[in-house]
Amino acid sequence: MRVVLFAGLFAVSSCGPSASGDGCKDKLLPGDIVITEVFADAKAPPGGSGTDEGKEWFEIYNATDRPVELKGMTVTHSRPDGVDKAKSHVMDDMTIGPGQFLTLGNTTPDLVRPFVDYGYSADLGDFFNSDGGKLVLQCKSTLIDGATYESVKEGHARQLSNAQPPDYSINDDPSQWCQADDSEFETGNFGTPGSDSDCAPVIVGQCSEGGAMRDAVSPMPGDLVITEVMPNPGAVSDTAGEWFEVLAKTDVDLNGVGLDRAGDSSNPNLVNSATCIRLRTGQYAVFAKNADMTMNGGLPNPISGTFSFALIDGTAAAPGDVRLMAGTNVIDAVTWTSSRSARSHALDPDFLNAADNDAESNFCDGSTVFGSGDQGTPGVANPQCAGSTVGMCDPGTGVLRPIVRPIAGQVVITEFLANPANVTGFTDAQREWFEIKNTGIAAFDLNELGLARTGGTANVIQSAMCKPVAAGGYALFARSNDPAVNAMLPAVDAVFTFSLIDTTGNIEVRDNANAVLDVITYPSVTSGVSKSLDPDQQTTAGNDTPANFCAGVGGYGDMSNMGTPKADNAQCP
Repeated sequence: MRVVLFAGLFAVSSCGPSASGDGCKDKLLPGDIVITEVFADAKAPPGGSGTDEGKEWFEIYNATDRPVELKGMTVTHSRPDGVDKAKSHVMDDMTIGPGQFLTLGNTTPDLVRPFVDYGYSADLGDFFNSDGGKLVLQCKSTLIDGATYESVKEGHARQLSNAQPPDYSINDDPSQWCQADDSEFETGNFGTPGSDSDCAPVIVGQCSEGGAMRDAVSPMPGDLVITEVMPNPGAVSDTAGEWFEVLAKTDVDLNGVGLDRAGDSSNPNLVNSATCIRLRTGQYAVFAKNADMTMNGGLPNPISGTFSFALIDGTAAAPGDVRLMAGTNVIDAVTWTSSRSARSHALDPDFLNAADNDAESNFCDGSTVFGSGDQGTPGVANPQCAGSTVGMCDPGTGVLRPIVRPIAGQVVITEFLANPANVTGFTDAQREWFEIKNTGIAAFDLNELGLARTGGTANVIQSAMCKPVAAGGYALFARSNDPAVNAMLPAVDAVFTFSLIDTTGNIEVRDNANAVLDVITYPSVTSGVSKSLDPDQQTTAGNDTPANFCAGVGGYGDMSNMGTPKADNAQCP
């Protein structure tokens, strides 16, 4: 039952929020007021609007033994980090009785709905339907309570467990929150605004099935196998469209399973649910960055859990990875060293176990279109791989061939422009470039070569298509491949992101194992003029000597700079 003391209700109905931020009218201590429920995504009635305007709300509880005046208390809403998209509201006159609940909604005070006690208008902005949010209650610098909400589902509130009276330390634990499923406060929308939640108590190691609690069956190492990963979605952004899939080798519960990366310092994202999430032998489960199929590229429902870390594209030097945890035990893990846009890494059906998926060669690119156009088979069995694509590229025939790696001495840095003379509106970051020459007797591919400065992380050349350089030919690397901004360079073969510094600089080209194929150093450069390696010194030893470089001759492109990008150098004087 909702019981609220409405001292000052007339003021709430007739006035806007207080403009004062000088602190609370009442003397409040941490934990006196507790955030107990958040309704972030209303389900529209049939034929109604899908907007949440005027329909979002959250609930607080008076944990003291006395009436509390809330005037002056600041409510802040943000992303979970407490900073991003933060908006606040200073409360006007309102009193909440001891041991009672109060509901605050995103509506004007004169238009509050029957189950809402206080309207804060649009001051807090929209609640977030994906990636979670945070609510904070403060009096000046005193934190009264803060709570993070996540795993939002349309039409269902997130509410604090009713196992014990609401407490400001308990609501810090994500496992003590659950989805409201039982009490419908209006058609299609579930929650308990203004009263005790119907959230079943969460008992560590247990879950609810058929209305009764039982021990959750935690997977052992190898019981779950990671079978597909999408690190580089194309239909939507990485922050919304990344996902991975697992296969159950025996009957297990996903409750308490940790989703994690080995290469980060954050704690695993736990699969939290009061209800048992059962996965039978042979069934698949999908974990995603976003559970909303309108935003995640059309992943099929259900999504068994969400994660907040990034699935990086992966390189030989910095592989991507994802793993499943049961406490401190690793259930399964996979790694990868490259990713094609819009195509998953799919494990061949002949290798569906936690040992064979350690080999990247047992994965191939997803080829089945799903959802918004990406390729993969989330939630269902993978098709047979036609053959490994690792270390392969397409020469333009549609038939893959092995990448041809350059041999020692075959890659020579022959020219660079570190200090372009820029016309108005352009910068070095658009017009720097360097060139390599294939000094060997056979072609090699640029695929998976790394471009870097000494000690830096390489920009790895990734392409599904083969990028060959003929014997005696040149390749051009630039800060931009747009002729409109790069001074009309010849066709650029790859883009790099690091700066070519003007004094005491260096440039490296590395192989697919991150070993240096060639490196040059230079003491200084002249604005608008390239440094060009004498044709008689075009070896990996000859370009070690700065004196073997001279000023580039002849203009190119828009004629604002001198040099011979992707062409033979003139003889040095």
